[in-house]
Amino acid sequence: MSTILIFLIVMVAISVIGFKFKLPPFFTLVGGAIAFGLMIGSSPDTVFQQVALGCASIFNSLGIPILAGSVIAKYLAEQGLIQQIVSDLRTLLNRPPTLSGIAGYLIAVPSTCPITAFIILTPVIEFFTSDERKRSLLIYLVAIGSVLGVAYVYPTPVTYTLFDAFAPDYSPLIYNLVAIPLSLLFVGSMIWYVRRQCDFADITHEQIGYKREEGSFHLRAWAPFLVIFFAIPVGYLLLGLTHAGLLQFIMLAGMATAVITAKQEVRWSGWVLGAKHGGVVIFDICGAGALGYIIQQSSFPADASILLATSLPIFLFPFVLAALIQTAQGSRIVTSYLTAQVLATTVIPSMLNPLALFLMIIGGAGLICFVTDPYFWLLHRTTGDDVKTVFRRYTVPQILFGIVTYLCALLLQFLMPVR
Repeated sequence: MSTILIFLIVMVAISVIGFKFKLPPFFTLVGGAIAFGLMIGSSPDTVFQQVALGCASIFNSLGIPILAGSVIAKYLAEQGLIQQIVSDLRTLLNRPPTLSGIAGYLIAVPSTCPITAFIILTPVIEFFTSDERKRSLLIYLVAIGSVLGVAYVYPTPVTYTLFDAFAPDYSPLIYNLVAIPLSLLFVGSMIWYVRRQCDFADITHEQIGYKREEGSFHLRAWAPFLVIFFAIPVGYLLLGLTHAGLLQFIMLAGMATAVITAKQEVRWSGWVLGAKHGGVVIFDICGAGALGYIIQQSSFPADASILLATSLPIFLFPFVLAALIQTAQGSRIVTSYLTAQVLATTVIPSMLNPLALFLMIIGGAGLICFVTDPYFWLLHRTTGDDVKTVFRRYTVPQILFGIVTYLCALLLQFLMPVR
């Protein structure tokens, strides 16, 4: 049996089993890795060793950043600092839809997980209004903003994985100069859409649940974010760090800032809660590491390259592959990692501009966010909307964003075809 057919069977099995039995991604992905290895003829000993090596590769690159992001988020939540951040944003962004979308976007980046940002912000957003329809629309804005922040902005596990696999020397500053405006354009389009649906003028400043003192700025609440932001040029330009070292440096700096500035009574609880949440996220991604490593060690990349040469154009394959993997298991981080593992051993990365390649994969990863996406069901449960409504308000916008992102990637490839 060909590795391509086995790959498709495993992807379908992961999707169906994960959806039907509501299993955590770690189990379906590791199970898929074992099944793939055995079906291609590897010995059981080789398969289980490769599973361990794949998991270890994730811990090596993303263990500290994900732990740090989770700890930062929990420290902020434990001290009520999220409300202070929202209060400061409310002063700058006077409209609730704008505030909801931008808050989701900003909180998601250091937390490295959109669902973490959503869980933190939703209780705050729910104070804005008692109108169910308005509250539901604001919650969707938080969700879309958080997803776009994690999917597009460097450094997050999605973008770091692509840098590490394809272009370790590529400038994150140049990447963000393209990716951040593009992602904010998408956030802005959603804000525009929501504002056309309802009038939010009746929502007052006091309804955010934290009364702002005139002229004050909550520096302690913003400190971890500011340190992470300024640590990027310091690490990249002054210390000469590689992407692998830079991500560890900036996230450790942000976590250290959160710990140092935290009140003494929450230092232990914030650490424990953050470590627990971070552990769940890390192990889910470790499943992707196991599957990706076994696929990479097989003949699948070579077989896929041969198929590519006879079926799909080179500039379409990364987009389609990412869309298929995303459809199968629902996590953008997992999609980014698996797509990178498959493509890294082919000739495709050498034939595309790195920035264009990054955006092709990111666009594909956002194309189908439906029944295998845990965020879809979280929104279904939180808003009380039916599946059709969640699909229209959450899935459809991301289909459009994915297509636009891919078209932007094609334009960049046309304008800058070489590295």
